This record gives sequence, structure tokens and C-alpha cells, in this order.
Amino acid sequence: MPMQHPHSKVLTEFYSKFSSGRIQEAIDLCSPNLSFQIAGKSPLAGKYSSSNFLSGYVQKMKELSDGSHVFEVHDILVSDLHATVLATHKLKRQGKDHELRTVHVWRWEAGKPLAGYEYPRDLYQYDSAWS
Repeated sequence: MPMQHPHSKVLTEFYSKFSSGRIQEAIDLCSPNLSFQIAGKSPLAGKYSSSNFLSGYVQKMKELSDGSHVFEVHDILVSDLHATVLATHKLKRQGKDHELRTVHVWRWEAGKPLAGYEYPRDLYQYDSAWS
């Protein structure tokens, strides 16, 4: 069995903590200069840092989904400088179930995630679901 890349281990732990509501522990795995950007025009769109990731991004997701949001990781692909996470957002909003396929691309520095970018498969669907 091939060895798991260290970045894959960090992201597996990050998303595990994120999914179990231990957001600050997930953020602590990242660079202190963390940034995370979401494209589009939904209320989630924008750039977040380690200081507002929890109070901004995560809180908005919880509010907009009435706490129904689940993030399901399908695969993590890594190199020494980058990582890609293939995933699905699952949520219920305004009585409607949504499954939003997405890709998170991470840039690494000193062994930690530094910058993340979310690229929804269908940005119109993503914006509509969260708006």
C-alpha cells in the first residue's frame, strides 16, 4: 500500500474536524495567514481569513442551511505545493434539498494550508442554492 502524502493527512484531519463542528481545531491546522475564497454572487461569496472563517463563512453556512449543511469529501489529490479536494455540499434550504458538487484547491506553505479556493461545478446552481 502506498504511503499517504503528509498534506493528504492534514486535509483529512481538517475536513474531519470541520464536519464534526470542531471548526477552530480545523483552522488551527492551517497557516495563521489562512485565506479562503468563494466565487460567485451568493451570500457566501467572498474572501475569508483565519480571523473570520468561523464567524463569517461557517456561521453563514449554518444560518442559510438552518444547520442542515453536510460536507462530503470524495477524494483528496495532493502534491508538495497544492491539494485538490473533490466534494459535495448537501443542504436543505427553503424546503428544497441541494447537492452541490465542488472542488477546493489549496496552496501550501511550510507544510500547512495557506490559501484555499472553492470552485463549484455549476456556479449558477451554487449561487441559487445559497441565495
